[in-house]
Amino acid sequence: MKKLLTSCMTGIVLSLTASNALAERLQWKVEDGGNGHYYEGFDANVIWSQANKLAKALGGHLVTITSDAENRWVFDNVGKLYYLLGGTDALEEGKWTWVTNEEWVYDRWDNGQPNGGGNQNFLTYYNTTYAWHDVQGSYNAKGFIVEYQNDGSSTQSTPQTCQPATLSHDLKLHIPLLHYSPLPNDKAVMLLSIDMKIKDSNQLLFKVVDYKLIK
Repeated sequence: MKKLLTSCMTGIVLSLTASNALAERLQWKVEDGGNGHYYEGFDANVIWSQANKLAKALGGHLVTITSDAENRWVFDNVGKLYYLLGGTDALEEGKWTWVTNEEWVYDRWDNGQPNGGGNQNFLTYYNTTYAWHDVQGSYNAKGFIVEYQNDGSSTQSTPQTCQPATLSHDLKLHIPLLHYSPLPNDKAVMLLSIDMKIKDSNQLLFKVVDYKLIK
């Protein structure tokens, strides 16, 4: 199922369709023993730093796991093998922390893990027993999991001029409708269709490779 993600910024109106989303955001309900948070899994060949930035851009963070119940629920409902989680010991070797800085009170390491020393500083699901492995920063994962405080609904309506943009698995971005003002404080707006490709995978910077003026 496709998930529609909307972001409206100064000078740009953009709707991002994450065609690689596994499902809508799923809530771990309080009445089911959960924390009320929402979770979403994405199929994407990305490294941990890319996944971390994408999660923030989506309005959440890479998933943090604080109990065995949460670990099992997340894997069973939105996770897959080789999906990245929000844990790292990059700042201090052997001291694992979550991206949210919440307390590290639970872990589910596989046998012999973590075993990477200073070269493997990031966290991923690695087998069907809900277990974790540490992996390198260059590890090309199969996907990642985002955790949200809410369901992503907004009281602001999406402008009718918004049209879905598409982000491919190889991080090529097509924006079918972009509102562009060529000069500062200029009320004149050009309508463009733009194709972009990744320029810097670490910082998720894109460059324009083609555009068309929409009349």
